[in-house]
This record gives sequence, structure tokens and C-alpha cells, in this order.
Amino acid sequence: MEENEIYVVVGEVMVLSARIEACLESCIAACLPETSPIASEPVLRRLNFTNQVAILHELAHGLYDRRDATVVAFRRWLRRLKRIRERRNDLVHQVLRVARSREELGRWKSEIERMREECEQAPRWAQALRTRQLIRGQSHLDEC
Repeated sequence: MEENEIYVVVGEVMVLSARIEACLESCIAACLPETSPIASEPVLRRLNFTNQVAILHELAHGLYDRRDATVVAFRRWLRRLKRIRERRNDLVHQVLRVARSREELGRWKSEIERMREECEQAPRWAQALRTRQLIRGQSHLDEC
């Protein structure tokens, strides 16, 4: 197998990993009060993947009843992203050690497609969180 093929796959996985983290960042930002991006962006950029997922679990817990179908689906999405991240780490560490077979390269190409699909879900989740945040904010105002 040609080394360039491996580098292309690893490069795509790394780019998509960065997109996944940006997706998580957009979901967190959707839950924050409408403020200047100057205030929130530096904080959001410093969060690692693990912290992003933990924060989103907590935010979802605060916004939804734990049995709500939306939060159940959201948590499944977060688990899929976590598994993708774990497989990404495996790929990078393995590829750097030994040459990969064509079969393994094919599996990673399908993994890349899964990563793209999960990234496509992020705007929908960010909108769902933003909408829920607005609804909860409005209900708190109505109670006052």
C-alpha cells in the first residue's frame, strides 16, 4: 500500500475530527445566553473533546427531562461521536506504527463517511438546544 494513501485517510480523519469538535462547540454555544462572541469564543476554543461532551450532557440534563425522546437521541449522538473519537485515536496510533492493509484502509474510508454523517447532524442538534433554551427562558419569565 502506498504511504500517500494512508496519509490521505489520516488527514481526512483529522480534519473531520476537528469538525466534530466544532460541531460540539456550536451545540454548547447554542445553549449560552446571547452575548458577544468575544466573551464565549475563547472559552469554547479551550475545551477539549471530553469536556465538550461532559458539558453537553449537563446542559441537556438541565434543559430536558431525562426521558424526553429528544435528549435520549441527543445522548446517543454524543455516544456515537465518542466512539468515533476513540476509533480516530486508534487509527492515528496504529498508522504511525505499521503499514495498513487495503482492507483496513477500506474500513477507515467507511469510518470517514460516518464522521461526515455525524457532522451533518450538528446543526439540527444546535437548533434543538437553542430552541429548548429559548422556551425554558420564556417559561421562567412567565413564572415571574
